[in-house]
Amino acid sequence: MKNIAILGLGNIANRVAKGVLCSEKASLYAVASRKIETAKSFAEKYGAVVYYGSYKEMLKDPNVDLIYICTPNAFHYEQIKLCLFYGKHVICEKPMVKSEEQVRELFALARKQGCFLMEAEKTMFTPLNKKIKEMVEEGVIGKLHTIRAQYCSDGLDGLPLDHWVLGEEFGGCTYDIGVYPICVSHFYAGAKIKEFQAEAVKHPEYKCDFGMDADIFYENGIYGCVRSNWFYQAKDKGKAVLIGDKGYFEIPAYWKGNKAYLHKDGAVTEIEVDMESDFEGEITHAIECIEDGHLESPILGEEMSVEIIRVVEAVQDNL
Repeated sequence: MKNIAILGLGNIANRVAKGVLCSEKASLYAVASRKIETAKSFAEKYGAVVYYGSYKEMLKDPNVDLIYICTPNAFHYEQIKLCLFYGKHVICEKPMVKSEEQVRELFALARKQGCFLMEAEKTMFTPLNKKIKEMVEEGVIGKLHTIRAQYCSDGLDGLPLDHWVLGEEFGGCTYDIGVYPICVSHFYAGAKIKEFQAEAVKHPEYKCDFGMDADIFYENGIYGCVRSNWFYQAKDKGKAVLIGDKGYFEIPAYWKGNKAYLHKDGAVTEIEVDMESDFEGEITHAIECIEDGHLESPILGEEMSVEIIRVVEAVQDNL
């Protein structure tokens, strides 16, 4: 059992807290916000043992084992360094940082400090995607050759126009939701990128991207077609389709759903798994890695985070 601390208590922190509570290997020990009142209220809501109105005060607590960072993108880089400086293991919400250079630097620092570091891409650890990945590897749809994934939602719906997610440097659709289809494509392809092309979807009134279209060719011959967009909301916000030479899987709401459909031999078979929280899997996985003495995940380690950010950076370069 590891004591988890949540750093930053915005909307996503509520779902992270539920994930911690659902994990048999985790204890929600501490929460921290810049406002002590916010931390106190959050701790009472989810049963955290202690709460802090200062991130540094929480990091000084010797009982904290693993930090889950839930702050906006602009703060990730410095906060990861700070957590590692205090000798804490770290999971950081996606996207972890904004460049391959920063990814490399932080993983090197984690190794130097003897700390575990992982980007929070929960898609790779949900019960459904773990199940489907096993079925793909067993050859249920034959040889996988194409992955199609999208995530499209109205980025301006109810959002203040001065929100950080619309900012020029750390905002944009690709940083916000584009990482989902990129991540799921990389996960199922199970190989490094051989070559790719990525284009930004632009908005005439904003300097950040409003979407991306990417064609990814992997070293093992698999092709990934990934899309994201803020101009409209797709059904289920999107889906992933895994196409093999003997059938295909359709996975609606692949980033947090619990149902998929196997299309094979003229029949459609529903696949359903139990899931209490879409965040539990990544939290439990990180703890198991720490227990086994790993400083990075064999599934989502430095190289995978680099492969994700390579596509994101290409979109930004295209603006």
